[in-house]
Amino acid sequence: MADTTKWAWSVDPASKPAILTVATSGGPPQSIRMKGVCYSPTPLNGSNAYAPAIGDWFWDSFDGVTGWDALWARDLSVITGHLNANAIRVYCMLSRQLELNGDYPDPWNSGQLFSHQNFLDACWNNGIDPLYVLVGIPLPAPMFWKDQYQTTPQVEITYWTNVLGETAQMLGQHPAVLGFTIQNEQDGADVCYKQPALADFWWGQVENMAKIVKDAAPDKLVGMATHDNPDIPFKAASYMAQCPSIDFWGVNTYQTENFNSIFDGGLDIGSGYNGVTGSALKPVLLTEWGFPATGHTNPNDASTIYEDQETRANTANVIGPMLPQAFQHPLCIGLYYFEFCDEWWNEPLSPNIYTWWGGKSASGFPNGYWDQDGFGLYSIRRGGTLQNNDPIWENNGPNMPIDVHTERSELTSKLIGTYRTISRR
Repeated sequence: MADTTKWAWSVDPASKPAILTVATSGGPPQSIRMKGVCYSPTPLNGSNAYAPAIGDWFWDSFDGVTGWDALWARDLSVITGHLNANAIRVYCMLSRQLELNGDYPDPWNSGQLFSHQNFLDACWNNGIDPLYVLVGIPLPAPMFWKDQYQTTPQVEITYWTNVLGETAQMLGQHPAVLGFTIQNEQDGADVCYKQPALADFWWGQVENMAKIVKDAAPDKLVGMATHDNPDIPFKAASYMAQCPSIDFWGVNTYQTENFNSIFDGGLDIGSGYNGVTGSALKPVLLTEWGFPATGHTNPNDASTIYEDQETRANTANVIGPMLPQAFQHPLCIGLYYFEFCDEWWNEPLSPNIYTWWGGKSASGFPNGYWDQDGFGLYSIRRGGTLQNNDPIWENNGPNMPIDVHTERSELTSKLIGTYRTISRR
């Protein structure tokens, strides 16, 4: 008989402790907290935004097309054995991929059916110290934003709706899967609370999409990841209460001092997730948190990015005292550090060191910059003699050797130290 896992949660409305449990193969529920890392190991010169895979590096080889097994086979044992993590968050796993040119397949199921058995089996590890997987389904803004939805071609809506259900049905049977996120940062003030017509549609779609997943995988958790906007629990609580298929509120946060504003709010904000009541009161999962270990010698010159022991130590000095704090908040059921390795996803031919706002400084960050490709616990470079702009594919498989990792031990030591102290409760 194949192993199974059944996930459940509860929250005491008075004292606010959130309890997350997992029952394996019909056994008794065991309390657990997620000690995680985000894992989106984009090969240098690749991108998580590109078709056809849009960040899915985990599919099984098929018909002579070789997947990225060498990449994740190296990493999984490091995540569990060295970092002491028990969970990963991946941003994309899909039963059907886009066309090579980025078009949506029509019919939606006309292309290759992708499985992820080998990757999930490796994560499960026969149930011995498994690595639980939070699966990302990257539903885009047009599936939630009313004005965009109304002008979105039906072929796109049909694809996402059906692939969502098919993916959840396939992956929901695997014991390594703890649950799903139906979107990442597709929120905004207007659609979450400021404009009622838009908010009604946005939250209605959240429930519609979450219910598709819940119906297909009833034993798994369903959530989403939104920006760290305290006005969501403060001003959108009535909408949140209309989402019974959502099991947890995921928050991508980059706080540098403490997590109090997320849970407790502030004088001008409200009461945070601790202040939510009734059916809107649910566990909180910190779905992203971390900082780049890089700095700049010239803020206007892209070639002057660097890292050294000092920049890494600056980041570690922020991480060290904050990590334990996350697990001290009663509503928090876990944290995913962003992220395992540098994610080279913006620039096709060279490392991206600029922020989305143009490379300007971010004074609150340890080294003063938000370098999107400096967040990793491990930095990466091309393997062997491969150059940065060499293609990632060769014939029908990865261009070998795979990228080389270099541990930022100043950072990993802080994560390891905290994760060793966090146990099932």
